[in-house]
Amino acid sequence: MSVPMKGSSLFWPAVPGCAGAAYGWLISSSDFFASMFLGAVGLIAGTVGGILVSGLHTGLKVDVKKTSVAGLVGALLGVVVGGYLGVTSGFGTWMIATFNPGLPEMDFRDSFGFIGGVFIGSVVGAIAMAGLVSFVQWKRSGKAVSK
Repeated sequence: MSVPMKGSSLFWPAVPGCAGAAYGWLISSSDFFASMFLGAVGLIAGTVGGILVSGLHTGLKVDVKKTSVAGLVGALLGVVVGGYLGVTSGFGTWMIATFNPGLPEMDFRDSFGFIGGVFIGSVVGAIAMAGLVSFVQWKRSGKAVSK
C-alpha cells in the first residue's frame, strides 16, 4: 500500500528539525553533537506530530482550515498570557537554575521568564484552541448524524 505524499507534509518534520538544529548550534557552536541531537529530536517529534494530527483530522472529520486559524489565535493569546505569567510568576528563576546556574539571576530573571513563558504559552494555547474547535466540530457532527 502506497501513501500519497503531499509537499506540505514535509513541513511537519522539517521545521522542528531545522529549529532544533539551529538551537543546538546556538547553545554549542564548537560541538556539533548538540545540533545533531536536537535536530534529530525535532525531526522525530515533527514526524510523530504530523502523523497524529493528520490521523486525528481524518478520523474525526475535522475541518483543517478552522483548526489552523484557531491554533494561530490560540498561539497568539498564549504568547501574551505566557509572557506575562513568565515574568510575574518567577519562572525565570527556575529556568536559570535549571539551564544556566552561573547566570546572575537579578539581570536575567525577567528575560528568561518571558522567553520560557512565551514558548510554553504559545504551544499550550495553540493546542488548546485547536483542540477546542475540533471537539466542538466533532460534537456537532455527531449530533447531526444521530438525528
